[in-house]
Formats: sequence, C-alpha cells, structure tokens
Amino acid sequence: MTELVLQENGLSIEEMSEVLGGTSQSSGPKIPDLGMNYEPEDGPMGAFYLKTDEDRVYATEGVMFRAFSNHIQYQHWDDKELVNKSILVNNTREEARDQRGGLMCGMPSYEQSIQMSPEEKEKYKGIDRYRIVRGLVSYTGKTAQGKEVTIENAPCKLSLKRKNYGPFWHDVQKKIPSGVNRWDFNCLLSTSKEKNSYGKTYYVMHFTPQFADLIPMDKITYDSLAHVTSLVKAENARIEEAYKAAQMDALDAEEAERIMDAVDTLQADYTAA
Repeated sequence: MTELVLQENGLSIEEMSEVLGGTSQSSGPKIPDLGMNYEPEDGPMGAFYLKTDEDRVYATEGVMFRAFSNHIQYQHWDDKELVNKSILVNNTREEARDQRGGLMCGMPSYEQSIQMSPEEKEKYKGIDRYRIVRGLVSYTGKTAQGKEVTIENAPCKLSLKRKNYGPFWHDVQKKIPSGVNRWDFNCLLSTSKEKNSYGKTYYVMHFTPQFADLIPMDKITYDSLAHVTSLVKAENARIEEAYKAAQMDALDAEEAERIMDAVDTLQADYTAA
C-alpha cells in the first residue's frame, strides 16, 4: 500500500478519508447520478438506473453500491436549473459557503421554517439540503428495449434529499464497525414505495451493508479514492472562488452606496446653504 501512495499523489488513506467525509462515527469526466425510475414506459417504477446519455439500464434487485465519500451540500434549483450550491461539508456544523456569497444557499433552519407561513415558505422553494455520496455501482439489468446489460464498478453519485436524506446515515454510517472504512464493503440497495400527504407516490432508497464480505484494499480502490478526493477538492475550490468573488462584489456595492449617500448629503447641505 505504501508503494501505491508513492506512485500516485502522495495522499495517505487517512488524508483522503478526511476530505471524503470520514468513515464511521468514532478535473475529469462528470460522474453520473444513480437514480430511481419514475417513468413506467422506460423501466419498472422505483428501479435503479444510471443517468447517462446512453441506453439506460434498469434493475430492481441485486444492485450493489460501494460508497467512497459522504458529504452534505445545499442546492438551490429554479425551474430545473441549478442557480446556487454550497461547498461540500462533512456535517451541518461546518460553514456551508455558497456560490452567491451566502451560507447554505439561504436555507432557513428547521426552527425558523416551522414558524413560517405557507407564503413565507414559498420564498425558499427549490432550496434543499442534499446528502452527496460518490461511489461505484454494479448490477445486471435491462434497457427499455429489453436488452440485458451488466454494469460493473461504474462510478456514480447519489444526490439524496428530504425523505432520502437520512437512510444512508442510519443504514450505513451509524452501523460501520470499528476499524472498518466506508469503502471496505458493498451495500445492497432496495427501495420502499411511499405516499406523501397529497397522495403522490415516491420512493425511498435503503442500504443493507455487506459487512460479512469485506473488500481488500487494492490499486483500483486506491485510485478510486484518489479520483473522488480530487473531484471533491476541485468542486469546493470552484465554489470557494465564487463565494469570495460574490463577497467582494457585495462589499464594492456597499462602498458605492456609502459614497452616494455621502454625496447626496453634501448636495443637500449645499442646497440648504
């Protein structure tokens, strides 16, 4: 393992673990999202699939996911367009600076939100807290045309919000045995069908860790960890740069407004005299 570290970027497993969001309680190609299907004409409802431009492959069972990172990110979507997002943080206590120079994309706290009227809550529509988990997925499924395809160790990303935000923490993070890393095992994925207060159907993702079948550290694992670490660092660096630029713009605007106020005051004094 020491040879792998020297051959790659010099980061130890412990250093990458810190960037990737810890292990237990005690710029390249875009990684596709792993989603759950809501289009019955394409595949079974609730089936897992990779969101790629190629023929999508759907599976309802036998889907294995190996997680490498676990972060929290705040995102603001407006009419299916991402307008703002925060850096990836390891927990809700960290300062989640965002691209527009604010924190958490302006998302109110739970205590604040429960005191809001429906009209006030509407102002924050589209702002959510996500659990972002990057890893590898393997499964055998079928395309919409019925062709069977096997996917093995494909890089993917989970973007989990609302009812799907908590299961990874409760199913996986809280149960990782001492001395075991998050990437040392696969999780068998499954879904449960739920309905909201309006009667609309949605699916919740669940994880069953395969602790009895640990995966040994090898070059593929190390290279995957190194790649995900570089992705996280690069994304946070871009957002931090945008945050600083937005902060400077805000300061410039405040200074310009202060100068204009001073000019208006002088003009008023001159007119009065």
